[in-house]
Amino acid sequence: MTNTGTRYDVSRRAFIGGTAAFAGLPLLGAQPQKKGKEKPKGKDKPKAKEPEVVLPPNAPWETPSGDATPPVMVRRLYLDLAGRIPTVEEATAFVNSKDPQRLLGLVERLLASDAFADYWGMRFCDILRVKSEFPINLWPNAVYVYHRRIREFVKKDEPWDAFTRALLSATGSDFRDAEANFFRATARRTPEGLAEAAALTFLGEEYAELPASTQKEYAKYFSRVRVKNTREWKEEIVYLDPSDPTGPTPVGFADWLLGPARDRFAAAFVQRVDWWLLGLRNPNPAHIDVFKKNGFRLKPLVRAIALSGAYGRGSITGGFPCRRVDAEVLDDMLCDLTGAKRDYQSIAPEPFTFLPGERRSILIEDGSITSSFLLLFGRPARDTGHLSERHNEVTAKQRLFLYNSGQIFQRLSRITDNKAFRNRAMRDIVQDLYWRFLSRPASAPEEKMLLAHFNGLPKGNEKWRFPKDVAWSLLNTREFLYQH
Repeated sequence: MTNTGTRYDVSRRAFIGGTAAFAGLPLLGAQPQKKGKEKPKGKDKPKAKEPEVVLPPNAPWETPSGDATPPVMVRRLYLDLAGRIPTVEEATAFVNSKDPQRLLGLVERLLASDAFADYWGMRFCDILRVKSEFPINLWPNAVYVYHRRIREFVKKDEPWDAFTRALLSATGSDFRDAEANFFRATARRTPEGLAEAAALTFLGEEYAELPASTQKEYAKYFSRVRVKNTREWKEEIVYLDPSDPTGPTPVGFADWLLGPARDRFAAAFVQRVDWWLLGLRNPNPAHIDVFKKNGFRLKPLVRAIALSGAYGRGSITGGFPCRRVDAEVLDDMLCDLTGAKRDYQSIAPEPFTFLPGERRSILIEDGSITSSFLLLFGRPARDTGHLSERHNEVTAKQRLFLYNSGQIFQRLSRITDNKAFRNRAMRDIVQDLYWRFLSRPASAPEEKMLLAHFNGLPKGNEKWRFPKDVAWSLLNTREFLYQH
């Protein structure tokens, strides 16, 4: 993305309690300059770019050569590889490190972390439609078995081709044979419906847009798949119809995928990863080569992209795409910063499901368990497996919620009303808040403006509320809400 202008508008809500929003950073309410949208090709193609987010020039996000600064890189990597922002200690350790291999070291630590498996497991659960209720109807027991298996695939860095074969060759109980849930995780359990799910998942193809002859060819591989109930509640058995033992099976589709269609199969996987990390609508051929040479494994591909020059570019002139963080990640960010607890439960009594308050939103196994916050900020319903189910654009409702939420504003008190926090110089408080929310120190102009404003306030409530007002302003900036 290039910077097409320097103008940005600060909403009147940039001011609260007499505290001006800090200089140089646009609030979420600022109107970005818009560009024309490309027409998507197929529903599984990533959506055309959202209106371009214009960041002000001379901000502490880029080096003169257009590369991302160390604070931007540490935040970018934690968001993309762990689904969270770094702590103050993690951010300062990276920024202050003199180790020339600090970037590689951080990437390796994040790839090996449980957080990587949690976050990227969530992404694969989106495309594999892990959801208990309508229209997928996996049911709770099967959801948790399937989620654990998908997370294990990410954690152990299993080859995608081997996992694909396991999914397509699975039979047995949905409670005990996790991969068998691939055939159940679709609204249409017909040969055509299963072929539609397989074409989208493994080739990124929209079944309805394929030639009729191709549709028929795909569907024949799934003509023998059957599902039957057992006496155990909601348990189902996936099996192959034995009446035609020589007929085509999903294993034959796997043989074709990993044989003649191997290049298309690899490109479809890389397309998703390139979209998630770089916002690319088409896969980078070099990344496809990396994926193939490393045995169709996810982690070497992510490592290569994270260490690439394109990923290390800045967002103003360097070309790195700005995008709003995922709904689940944003929820976790707010809870991590404020210490708030969640209240997630299922909507259907089959059985009622209650999640612990400490459960991270990226770890919610069931797409049917959600909240008004996650719905507002575009969490996918997991009904189809299309990338376009997730919405990361900013809407007027989201802006109003973040500006007006008394609950969020009160939660900020958990940071700023702490006695140990209050007994510090205001300069230290400002710097601490910047590190917490933005993973960087306040620049000299920002610090000067804020301290001048604080010193000009009358004694009393306005001075007391000043740190919380600064925290609220930081929360409502694009720099906090966007991956950049």
